[in-house]
Amino acid sequence: MSARHVAATALLAAGASIEVLAVIGLAALRDTFDRLHVVGLATFGALLVGVAVAVRESFSLIGHKALATGVLLVVFGPVLVHTTARSLRTRERGDWRADIEQHREEDS
Repeated sequence: MSARHVAATALLAAGASIEVLAVIGLAALRDTFDRLHVVGLATFGALLVGVAVAVRESFSLIGHKALATGVLLVVFGPVLVHTTARSLRTRERGDWRADIEQHREEDS
């Protein structure tokens, strides 16, 4: 068993463990806004899985695609979470800009 295989297995196990913890967190938390915090954890698990594939397959087409997928999830995951939270807040409480105008009028 080579060092590359051991490293890939360790990275895969770490990524899978983070994903399992994220799923347990999604099941345990009750509020939708609390659940959105767990999604950030899941993106780093996906990155570790992508790095594990890249280590195992070396820098080939498969390795590059795995790394690109992991990096895209880490970069765009927070944007998706923010957009989802903002949509949920708008649905529950109305447009957020109305609150800003109301606070400005109260401060004046």
